[in-house]
Amino acid sequence: MRDSLFWEMVVPEEQLGMQVYLYLTDAGRAGYNVVVWGPDPEPLALHLGSGRLPDGSDFDDLVFDGLTLRQPDPLRSCVLTYRKDDVALEFDFRGIHQAFSYHANPDGLPDWFAQNRMEQTGRVRGYVAVGDRRVELNGIGHRDHSWGVRDWGVPQHWKWFVAYTRSGVAVNGWIWIAKGEWGFAGYVSRDGRAVPVATIDHHADYDVAMRQKRLTATLTDIEGGRTEVVLDAFGVVELPTHDPMATVIREAACAATIDGEPGAGQFETHWVGS
Repeated sequence: MRDSLFWEMVVPEEQLGMQVYLYLTDAGRAGYNVVVWGPDPEPLALHLGSGRLPDGSDFDDLVFDGLTLRQPDPLRSCVLTYRKDDVALEFDFRGIHQAFSYHANPDGLPDWFAQNRMEQTGRVRGYVAVGDRRVELNGIGHRDHSWGVRDWGVPQHWKWFVAYTRSGVAVNGWIWIAKGEWGFAGYVSRDGRAVPVATIDHHADYDVAMRQKRLTATLTDIEGGRTEVVLDAFGVVELPTHDPMATVIREAACAATIDGEPGAGQFETHWVGS
């Protein structure tokens, strides 16, 4: 059994992206990455934590190696803080729509990925500080939570992305290739209502090192609506994975548009190392 939780926010006007990724196993092992990055080749911060959690730990009130998580209103809000060495952040999150399960998509959720996965876009208040630089967080961000066994040897490639505008329009997309098949997941959220995605037409541009530069996508939802999304990367970071498949995961902080409305977002790619 495995849980993974993730929080992110991109601030294009500051040329800054931040994310926190936490995982736990049924054996009590736990680990995280806390990443802050921008246009420079090296991230501003990349902290890795690992250790163990006692039996009986839960996500309502979790404390682990500088990271604290409180969820006073499950599936609606959370307060994440982190303080260690030269990095500090506060991430007070309130969902703008109900937590969304990938089982709501026509392609469902493949069993090699998780038993279930919840995604939610929301309003964020707080800050992130690295050394002497401090950036206020007051806008839209995103979180997700997966649980169940993940078999990293099955997927050949995936693209995961989220984009959002200050007015509260948000999209989430996941495009995967595994066992020679395509699959799509995600939603389009307007006025607090998340509509499942049926298909995603997409094209990505990369540099010579296969770091993602741009994604253009048309999300067709189950009600027939079409939403145009463009993500332009201003900074890319590669995450350390250390798994037997030499999996490569890269995160791009992006300026975005949704149907022409400016916003922000994140564009992740997964590749088998070979």
